[in-house]
Amino acid sequence: MANDENDFQELYQETLKKMDDLTEKQKRILQAALELFSSQGFSETSSAQIAERAGVAVGSVYQRFQNKQALLVAVLTPLLTKALPQAVDQFGTAAFQHSFDDVKSFVEAIVPDRLRFIDKNYPALKLLVGQVIVDDEGVISQLKEAFVSQMATNVVPNIKRLQQAGKMIEMPENYIIQFLFTSILGYLGKRILNMPVTIDDEINFISAFLTNGLTKH
Repeated sequence: MANDENDFQELYQETLKKMDDLTEKQKRILQAALELFSSQGFSETSSAQIAERAGVAVGSVYQRFQNKQALLVAVLTPLLTKALPQAVDQFGTAAFQHSFDDVKSFVEAIVPDRLRFIDKNYPALKLLVGQVIVDDEGVISQLKEAFVSQMATNVVPNIKRLQQAGKMIEMPENYIIQFLFTSILGYLGKRILNMPVTIDDEINFISAFLTNGLTKH
C-alpha cells in the first residue's frame, strides 16, 4: 500500500476540503488543531498556538467552536466519520483483492500493514484513544461501525475459505478476528505506555504467533 494511503493527516486534509459547511479559515483551524493536539497533546496546546499555526487571529479560533473541548470534538468528527473509514477501506481494497493460499499469507497481509499504519499515525491514534476513554458511546459506536463493515466484507470470507480448505482452525470468526486485532492493538498499547518496542520485532513475533495459533495442524 502506498504511504500516502496510510497518512491520517493527508486523508484529514482531503476530508476538510470537501466540507462545504466550513469556511477556509475554519478548515485551517481544524487542521492546525489536529496537528498540534497530536504532536504535543490536547492539554499542552493553547489557542494562541492553534491560531499561529492556522494563520488566523486568536479570537477566530473560538468564533465557531465555543471552547477547547468543542474544538476537539470538531477536530475528531471528520477523522472518525471520513478519514478513518477511508483509511480502513483503502487497506481492505489493497490487502484483500485476492484470496490466500494459507494462514501465513493471510496473517502477513494484515499484521505488517496495520502495525506500520499504527507506527506512522501514532500521534493521531493516541489522541483518538484518549477521546474514546473519556467520551460517551458516540465515538466508540463510529469506530465499531467502520471496523465491523470492513471485517464482514473482507476478513470473514477469507477466514471461511481457509477453514473450508482445512488450513485454519475451526473457531468462530469473531474469536479469530478478536485474536488478530487485539494482538495488533497490543502494539498501540505498548506505545502509549512507553514500553520498549521495535516495529520489526513486533511484526515478526506477532505474525509468527498468529500463524502458528491459527493454522490447523
